[in-house]
Amino acid sequence: MKVGVIYESTRGRTKAMAEAICEGVISAGAECEVIDAKEFNGLTDICALAIGSSTRMKRVLPMVKRIISELTDLKGLPAAGFGSYGWSGEAPDEISNRLKELDAELVIELPIKAKDYPGESVIEECRHLGTLLAARCG
Repeated sequence: MKVGVIYESTRGRTKAMAEAICEGVISAGAECEVIDAKEFNGLTDICALAIGSSTRMKRVLPMVKRIISELTDLKGLPAAGFGSYGWSGEAPDEISNRLKELDAELVIELPIKAKDYPGESVIEECRHLGTLLAARCG
């Protein structure tokens, strides 16, 4: 069992956040897989999930949009949303709301958002999220 971190990124900002989440998971002693949304082929053997997308034109990017629209009941799976943005930042909220609709158990109240490239404080938030997700995999 591992933590799955799915992301779609246009400029590498959301990817950096995904990698930091996995760093936190690994530092807490759990396994983690960073999955580019283009490579996603289903949820298997995961004990927690983080999904992230950059915001483009106030929306989630298309591959993550497809993934979250096709997911079915997550039955209390520990989860979180995250993402970066340049102007408005709606994508992480949309992801978190969809995870709630699917009965995931959000491990953080609000999604992690980074305006432009994530600074060290946001990277630390992401690492901390990774430790929270890993703790739920015990």
